[in-house]
Amino acid sequence: MRPEPKIRAAWERPALRAVLALSAFLNCWALSINGWANTYYSAAVLGMTRSWKAFFFGALDAGSFITVNKPPLALWVQALSARVFGLHAWSLLLPQAVAGVLTVGVVHHVVRRGFGPLAATVAAISLAVTPIAVVMARHNNPDALLALLLALALWAASNAVRSGRLAPLLWCAVAVGLAFNTKMLQAYLVLPVIGVVYLVTAAPRLPRRLLGLAAATATLLLVSLSWMTVVDLLPAASRPHVGGSTDNTVWDLVVGYNGLGRVGGQAQVMSPGMMPGGGAGHPPGPGPGGPPGGGMPGGGPPGAGMHDGGWTRLLTGEIAPQIAWLFPLAVFGAVAVLLHLRGRPRQDPQRADFLLWAGTLLVTAVVFSTASGIWHSYYTVALAAPLAAVVGMGVTAMLRLAREGWWGLLLPVSIAVTGAWCYHLLDETPDFVPWLGPTVVALTAVALIATANPLTRRPRVVAAGTALGVVAVLAGPTAYALTPLSTPVAATFPAAGPARTAAHRPPPHGPPGPGRRFREGPRDETIGPALTRYLVEHHRNETWLVAVVGSMVAAPVILDTGRPVMAVGGYNGDDPAPTVDELRRDVHAGLLRYVWTGGSSGVRGMGGPVDTRVVDESMSWVAHHCAVVPPADYGAAPGSSTQLYDCRGQ
Repeated sequence: MRPEPKIRAAWERPALRAVLALSAFLNCWALSINGWANTYYSAAVLGMTRSWKAFFFGALDAGSFITVNKPPLALWVQALSARVFGLHAWSLLLPQAVAGVLTVGVVHHVVRRGFGPLAATVAAISLAVTPIAVVMARHNNPDALLALLLALALWAASNAVRSGRLAPLLWCAVAVGLAFNTKMLQAYLVLPVIGVVYLVTAAPRLPRRLLGLAAATATLLLVSLSWMTVVDLLPAASRPHVGGSTDNTVWDLVVGYNGLGRVGGQAQVMSPGMMPGGGAGHPPGPGPGGPPGGGMPGGGPPGAGMHDGGWTRLLTGEIAPQIAWLFPLAVFGAVAVLLHLRGRPRQDPQRADFLLWAGTLLVTAVVFSTASGIWHSYYTVALAAPLAAVVGMGVTAMLRLAREGWWGLLLPVSIAVTGAWCYHLLDETPDFVPWLGPTVVALTAVALIATANPLTRRPRVVAAGTALGVVAVLAGPTAYALTPLSTPVAATFPAAGPARTAAHRPPPHGPPGPGRRFREGPRDETIGPALTRYLVEHHRNETWLVAVVGSMVAAPVILDTGRPVMAVGGYNGDDPAPTVDELRRDVHAGLLRYVWTGGSSGVRGMGGPVDTRVVDESMSWVAHHCAVVPPADYGAAPGSSTQLYDCRGQ
């Protein structure tokens, strides 16, 4: 398999333009259908457009009480877009859509220069129609930017191996460092692959390679730790509380909630109102041009909630249709690439490129399969780019091996197995495009005959059969990838494909555990329109419109009113903020007047009981020192399990 020639084929540029146009269409068409998508991040972006302090820290609201439980890079991009174009649903989601298209372009470029235009085109098209890649390009979770930055890191690593120069390796470190500031330790999954491949295959002598890796490591740490170091060094009183941490430091967030806890296990907490298919208990307010909610009608989508770990995690249930369509083709293709590149010298750039992408795919898949902490199906978007790259390389390698004896059977066998696998995934939801499964079987059969029959194995026939086989195995993921264009994806657990019925929905939260506040009976989990109007009408110069328990309760109110809302306890209502002293200080300073006792409650999860003592103590202080607002004043139903308190004068 020779590197691609300098002269471009006549079809190459039109093919690339067509694939990029397809990706742009899938990512951008009817983008505002998702409304505010994840209201948690959308509310933070709104606050970041109103306050540069909130912008820097990634605070949930313009009052900068608490940060979101992720680093702010992805939110910075969204907030800058909102500052330029105004705050709309599409201005929040556009950066992710652009990131998705750019990732397709990066994969095409890197695969093309090593494996030729055919491999690059197959890789680009495979990525463009990967269901979870399309979903996350239409959603405001940080994963689309993470996928782009990791693809750029692999591109830079490839440049470093090919050129032997230090600069590309440093740029690789910068990209991974930025990815760390997008989603923390998940970004580091590529590091062992990049380090080993560079150390083994790069051109410089071993001492220079070691020095290069040392310089890259220093650069990586400088970029990765820059924001968190500034935040942790600032006095706690002069910055927001770090959401998701137990000790108000970003370092704890890195190693805990967003770090080792994701792999080794930790408490999984969800607010009872966080139903799959919606941000909080009721649908979030619509974005301009968006629907009245952020969820999928008829129940939560595939991919909602938690999933059991194990080596079959990525191949079963609701996860497989998001990412796993081309797994068999990638496995057979990887074998073909290794066979074709056997005997190459240590510095062979093609083998290095393959090892970078295949190694990333393997390491990420293993970690995702064995992780026992909080894990969701949309994380699999990190697999999409390396999977597509390996598929493109593999198809080309199998075509070249088609004339080499028994190894030529890799191509027809891979088409047959992948086609059967795609039919199996389609058969899991037989009511979804019911004619597509039989069509995939028919196309696969014709492709199998064209590539395996000794009487017809002329090069053009094999090429045509391969093209038909690729079309067959891409039909299923393409059908799934089209669904987000007409159906809003879930706000909390975004996924593509047909909506599940209520019988297939995962439970909204785990079994009850210690830490419930006030009452164990039915309780309101969201602030309704009448109460919202009351709060706005009675808001004067206070920093916060109201304090509620949980960010997912606060976020819709922030978006509906444009006013800061104090999210007591952070995302799940169990962060140790504010303390009684902090709450009393804000009330006495006139920064906060109203407190609503509804909202999220900590529940027992995978790691044991959730500690809500700090929040419980603060809410108890409110109950004993603040006046109850008569429910009739804001239209509450008699016997409501929640109370609005007026703390003025306390």
